[in-house]
Amino acid sequence: MEILAAVLIAGLLPTIGVGSWLWLNIATVIVYDYEKGLLYKNGVFSKLLNAGTYRYRVDHTRIDTVDCRKLPFSLSGQEILTRDLISVRITTVGNYQVTDPVKAVRDTASYMAELYTLAQLALRDCVGEVTLDQLLENKSALDAKLFEKMSVAAKDLGVTMATLAIRDVMLPANLKRAFAGALEAQKDAQRQLEVARGEQAVLRSLANSAKLYESNPSLLQARVIQALSNGNNSIVFGAEEKLVLKKAK
Repeated sequence: MEILAAVLIAGLLPTIGVGSWLWLNIATVIVYDYEKGLLYKNGVFSKLLNAGTYRYRVDHTRIDTVDCRKLPFSLSGQEILTRDLISVRITTVGNYQVTDPVKAVRDTASYMAELYTLAQLALRDCVGEVTLDQLLENKSALDAKLFEKMSVAAKDLGVTMATLAIRDVMLPANLKRAFAGALEAQKDAQRQLEVARGEQAVLRSLANSAKLYESNPSLLQARVIQALSNGNNSIVFGAEEKLVLKKAK
């Protein structure tokens, strides 16, 4: 009996060993509904997988997953020269989405690194074509041009740009002071202009009143009576027998 048991165990060992090896070489991957799976067999792309649970042998099969949701994209701290050779620091923000997972993964080693490089080049091209004043005054036009450039470039990577725009434009310290001084001078000039306009309006009103009093002396008397009726006033008779209205102290 002992010999028979030993023979049976010896015969089962290879089967158990093969079964264990097969079991250890089976892997499971879950592809979520916002992902796509790329199935490779013997190093060759086989097909695109939709959402689901997949089991495969790791010795000759591999499944990679790609996130196909809209993801944030930002490019910060880019030192760029404008057309009039002024250095500005620009930050751009946006969203992108992988719409062709096979192209995105197979055609480039890293589509994200390639996307950043293309965005840097596109931003430098767009900013280098405008002056600083044009950049600050018409940023929306630059945003549209940048988005158009990146949309074309990203399409070759299997990526679609959803949005892309300039968020911040930072000027050198000396230019900040110059712009602040110019703005202050502009506001002061506007204030002085408003004061001058007010003074002119007062003078015109006085001139019109003087003409009315000159042509209608009775209006002056009526104005005096009106002022006296308000109180806190007194009448002083001058040497030329003209009535002068003064506020009582």
